Amino acid sequence: MSTLTLVPDDAEIVIKSDLLGELRVQSTDLLHFPSGMLGFPECRRFALLRGGRDGLFWLQSLEYSPLVFLLVDPFTIEENYSFDVPASQVAELGAAEPSDIGLLSVVTLPADSGKLPTVNMQGPLVINFKTRYAKQVVSGDDQHSVRRPIDLAKLVA
Repeated sequence: MSTLTLVPDDAEIVIKSDLLGELRVQSTDLLHFPSGMLGFPECRRFALLRGGRDGLFWLQSLEYSPLVFLLVDPFTIEENYSFDVPASQVAELGAAEPSDIGLLSVVTLPADSGKLPTVNMQGPLVINFKTRYAKQVVSGDDQHSVRRPIDLAKLVA
């Protein structure tokens, strides 16, 4: 498996986001999801961008400008969070050392202003930062919630 090489490693590209506006990102900020994201199999290329605070990120689709996800480091939500990623799933992302692999969880913002956002702790994104390949891996157990409520204001304060 080769690494994602759409443009040279030091290149800056411009992408459009309906939510975030025009973005200038480094090619090293791009991720490739070979099977797409769950529910969005046609969207395979994304830019991973730091959010305004530690532990928060944006994942912007390059193929579909309205598609952007808010991500959070699950270890900032649950101090003792653990998630076993099967070796076969990691192998699909290319050769890696354990330090090359990271997990990020998708945040769902509520439609009603009085409700808390939720985080999918059961199906984190697994990212190989060396190869820039990623996928969402869903655990079959019920150890973690798909909709764990969080208070983003307390998380990022």
